[in-house]
Amino acid sequence: MTKAGSMEFPQDGKDLPWINPVGGLGDTLMLSGVLKLVADTNPTSRFNCVVRTKYPPLLNGHPVIIRIGHPPPSAQLMPTDYWHDPAFGQPGERAFQILASMFGLRRPVDEKLWVPWSLDQNDPVLHACLPWKKKNILLCPTSESPRKQMAFERWEAIVDRLRCDDFLVVQLGRRNDPHVRGTYSLLGLTTTRQAITLMRRFDLVLGVDNFLMHAAHLCEVPAVILWGPTDHRVYGYAGHVHMQAPACANLKDCIAPHNSHVYATECPKGPAHCMDQLALDSIYQAAREVLTGSRCSAPSPPPG
Repeated sequence: MTKAGSMEFPQDGKDLPWINPVGGLGDTLMLSGVLKLVADTNPTSRFNCVVRTKYPPLLNGHPVIIRIGHPPPSAQLMPTDYWHDPAFGQPGERAFQILASMFGLRRPVDEKLWVPWSLDQNDPVLHACLPWKKKNILLCPTSESPRKQMAFERWEAIVDRLRCDDFLVVQLGRRNDPHVRGTYSLLGLTTTRQAITLMRRFDLVLGVDNFLMHAAHLCEVPAVILWGPTDHRVYGYAGHVHMQAPACANLKDCIAPHNSHVYATECPKGPAHCMDQLALDSIYQAAREVLTGSRCSAPSPPPG
């Protein structure tokens, strides 16, 4: 594996190592942040990047990436699958820090995310279409893994209470995501870039471990995030409220570094799924307290 911090890089794009991005958009946001740290540490660092359909919006224009395209057969590939690193899963090891190590950075590093455009940009048409209130919540309840999701009827119960408090709740996600009744739906109506820039207009992000959780950290927006099969100590960010469900007693059937085949499947436990054991009142109270300024962070609540 190539270590970025120990190499001299040609400026013409020839013979550069090729970053091979894999994972979700949240992983790509972490990668973009790590690459910005690489650029700050060694301004001459340059890479090519293997083209993959969903990643260019977050990597196009990055100062260390010369070209996004198809590598030649002789290309030197730089992996980004930090979850296969021997350190992953060890106590105290965080995903961002492991990824930084893979690019030759000395740990610990500041876990700053970064995108190659100004976050001050906005879409005036998109902003104008929303019925803004004094306090506004961006609901992000879905993930590429159903195991990270809470049942939607539970979300609807929380949304009902938040609307009674006169908060606007806007749902953001993909076109085919189920709609949480009571929310103002933007499902499938935003690009990756629009979703990030729109997020900065909200007072709270409420959701699960997904791309938009990472985007909330990037945009410095307060967040209440629900966790179950993944651990906030590995992926979560300081300043967010983390609500961690108790670990499953039988982890061999859950998401794990060497159990990727279950990632896109439903939890076989049905109503006993860990995410559905989090107390709805605790989630509602956490969101309300962040919005009213009486709470900035909190420990994980007990199930119930």
